[in-house]
Amino acid sequence: MTVFQTIARNTFWSALSTFGGLLLGIVTNIVLARMLGAAALGQYNYWLWLIGLLALVASPGIPQAMTKFGAEYLGQGEERIASAIFGRLLQLELALGAAAGVLVLAYSWIVPDSDTLALAAVALAVVLVVVEVFFFAAAKGAQDFRIFSQASLIGGLFYGFAAIAIVSFGFGVYLLLLAYIGRRILAILLVGWKLPAHYLFQGALSLNMPPQLRRRILLYCRDIVLIFAASTIPYERFGIFFLKRLATDVDIAFYSQSFDLAIRAMAIPAIFTATLLPTFSALQGQDQRERINRIYLSSNRIAAAIAMPIGLGGAAAAYSVALLYGPEFLAMAPVLAIFFVGHIAGAIASVSVSMLYSMEEQSFIVRLNAVMALFNLALSLLLIPNLGATGAALATCSSHTISSIVCMTHVARRLQVTLPFRVLSRVSMAALLAAVVAWLVSTWLGGLVVAVAAAALTYPAMLRMFDALDDTDLHLLSRLSQYLPQNLAPAYQNLLHFIVRR
Repeated sequence: MTVFQTIARNTFWSALSTFGGLLLGIVTNIVLARMLGAAALGQYNYWLWLIGLLALVASPGIPQAMTKFGAEYLGQGEERIASAIFGRLLQLELALGAAAGVLVLAYSWIVPDSDTLALAAVALAVVLVVVEVFFFAAAKGAQDFRIFSQASLIGGLFYGFAAIAIVSFGFGVYLLLLAYIGRRILAILLVGWKLPAHYLFQGALSLNMPPQLRRRILLYCRDIVLIFAASTIPYERFGIFFLKRLATDVDIAFYSQSFDLAIRAMAIPAIFTATLLPTFSALQGQDQRERINRIYLSSNRIAAAIAMPIGLGGAAAAYSVALLYGPEFLAMAPVLAIFFVGHIAGAIASVSVSMLYSMEEQSFIVRLNAVMALFNLALSLLLIPNLGATGAALATCSSHTISSIVCMTHVARRLQVTLPFRVLSRVSMAALLAAVVAWLVSTWLGGLVVAVAAAALTYPAMLRMFDALDDTDLHLLSRLSQYLPQNLAPAYQNLLHFIVRR
């Protein structure tokens, strides 16, 4: 299977889970928002935030190392070494996850006024999330996105139905946490059942890793930890941390729902970019420099062509989207618009981040984001006391956008390639015009569905008019048609040939 076929296959499965997760997540969150109200939803989101934070702390670069080195050694045909990496890292991950869970339980027993039931659920969930993320990373390292895509979809269906049933019968946060735990257990079982097709489970701990490899993994994980400390944790976690102390649960609900919705929407360009780390790592192992550069440039164009209309269009329709959550959430619209626009640069920069990880040059990300973390901290303290969720969104998105632009510039210089700024400007103009159409339709006619449909019809015509994509992009995107249903493949190919003028 060629590299383009591998990317296309993995992109298809990533797309399936992403669109399914987006639809399920939006429906579930809307129901929870309407049934629980902003204050209770903010409390529930706080517990989910705590689970995510502790899971990050208990996974110091291990999942990323599993994806990177698993892909590298499986790409070289070294199944035994890849299996040794899997066994050792899983053992370490289980120990760290269990330690984090025990600390949470100890805190709930020591502090008298703590919510013991919720913290017990948090402790168990942390262990499960750690294992689930590691299994997903191992599947990515094997470049088999089908495994975790199916598990993610099935787990999302289970959680969606369970959560809606729980709030429909009048139950609250505790049972929602149990549904969250059930989802993680189901995903672990489904992925764990399939992984032996790529890794040797039996005797994996007895397999030896070369000492040089151990050192590479250790240094890689060290840099990932520094990246989390300097960027991932501040970017994803500072907002809720400060809102809990400087604002209200309602602000937490507005911020977390907007952040989650924008992240889910930007998972659509991530359908493609999520496959790049194992692809770049495998090509690095084969020393395919020319191919790396070609895929890197094309990936930037494609990511921009997908992210820009989503970000600008989402901001244009933010009021209509917020209305779906109920009248209480109309004040969330400005926060939602900020997050939609603020995630555009990050979605495009994910290509460059994957490249840096595959080249084992995470130290640049560490240095860059250490500076941006301080910038984010200062903005958060300055803006949140007066602006609440809006201030938190501005602080988060400003720092993330600046760091994304710097990261893309650095990688282009490192690869000695020129970023397609002319193409990116054409894509941005096409996306802006489509967003204007969405805003006008939403304002004059009302209705989110009509606005989205109008923008979706306008955007391909604008891409063609501005000549935004070229034959390289057409070749890469055309590979996806072999994974579409037969009745959809011709329409997809016709759309691509309409967009790319030859």
